[in-house]
Amino acid sequence: MKQTTLHRTETNVSRILAKSGSLSFMMNVAGVGLAVLMQVVLARLLGVVSYGYYAFVMTVITFVAFPANLGFDTAIVRFVSSYKADQLWGEVKGLLRRANQLTLLVSLVLMGISGIVIYVMYRNSGGEFYYTFLTGLLIIPLMATATLRQNSLLALKEVLVAQLPEKVLRPVFVIVILYAYTVIFHVNASAFEAMVIFVGSMLLSYLFGAWVLNRKLTPHTRDYPHRFQTKHWLSESLTLMVNSGMYLILGQLSVVMIGMMHGTSESGIFSAAVRIATMVSFAITSINMIAAPMISESYAKGDLKQMQKVCTLSGRSGFAFAGLVFVTILLLGEWILGLFGEEFKAGATALILLSLSHLVHSYCGQSGTVMTMTGQQRASSRILMISTVLNVAFNLLLIPSLGMIGAALANLLSTAFCYFSMMYKVKQSMQIVTGVWMPGRIGSKS
Repeated sequence: MKQTTLHRTETNVSRILAKSGSLSFMMNVAGVGLAVLMQVVLARLLGVVSYGYYAFVMTVITFVAFPANLGFDTAIVRFVSSYKADQLWGEVKGLLRRANQLTLLVSLVLMGISGIVIYVMYRNSGGEFYYTFLTGLLIIPLMATATLRQNSLLALKEVLVAQLPEKVLRPVFVIVILYAYTVIFHVNASAFEAMVIFVGSMLLSYLFGAWVLNRKLTPHTRDYPHRFQTKHWLSESLTLMVNSGMYLILGQLSVVMIGMMHGTSESGIFSAAVRIATMVSFAITSINMIAAPMISESYAKGDLKQMQKVCTLSGRSGFAFAGLVFVTILLLGEWILGLFGEEFKAGATALILLSLSHLVHSYCGQSGTVMTMTGQQRASSRILMISTVLNVAFNLLLIPSLGMIGAALANLLSTAFCYFSMMYKVKQSMQIVTGVWMPGRIGSKS
């Protein structure tokens, strides 16, 4: 009887991951394709210099924006999944309202401070770079609140509509409007004009996403009053914010450091390589959107066998696709970079090293997600802190002499340390194996 129940549980897990994971995977395939197409269009219409300005500003704005949601983006996935299982819809309403209120407030403060800094640093230079930077500040509240909305829908397991605005609608808007602008006015767009178009596209996709969330959430929450646990939520979310920030540093700091040490043109080329390399791990990222709520629910129920099943199925599926994409980049990487423009082929070696970093991430599976969804964020913070320090140190050491290749090596070394450390920590603390092909899974003799 016990074996029958276990088999039924495993079948349910497989079915949910297969169905929802397939939707998420297809959406991410479309999203990655459109994101790369958008960058190709931007690079070709702006040219390497203006694209370098645009890419550098976008990376800096991403860093500035990440503290705005105070870690509520990740906390929402964790808490809403748990509240939904217990039908605590008042807590769901309270969490989403408080998260959006605090996020908007912090976003406006960050915009104001950043505007003053940019004015002081660049007001005398003026020109394209200065006005692109100022316009980019409008992204901060849109980016922060859009992330909250997306993760709210993911926690409700509304995978398709959660990703549609950012993955599909936004890049489509940017491409169509940018092309229309250049055709109608018969001019080459500048980085400033491209940023204005991006902000407008982001606003349109945000409004659509907010409308969808309201339609999906209202039937469940209509009859429940708001219930707030602000102190508890903030305590957990701030730790998660630190972790998210360090993940961001590991993924994007090199773009900024190259821009500061070697100029924005090389930074733009490296940024294109970074975006292409993310295609290697997009499958594990797609599946993670389904796996994270399932891991949280399994942990809340004390069902480690189900958690292991989720990690095994999602990890192996994600790594299989990662391997295929990695081989494709090995064979066609220079040609893909050439789509951005001939100058971008200089990033071919860096692209391979960056792709290897994402392959390592995919091999280690759901290690970081398990730590976050099971309350081990403080342990993951320690690992991420060391990884971040290594990343900065390697960048400072390698970029001056090796440029983009040095930055890619720094990324590879710090990423490998981070994810392998998390993988072994999860195995040690919970006997959950997230590595794709490691011995000692739950229920084995080891």
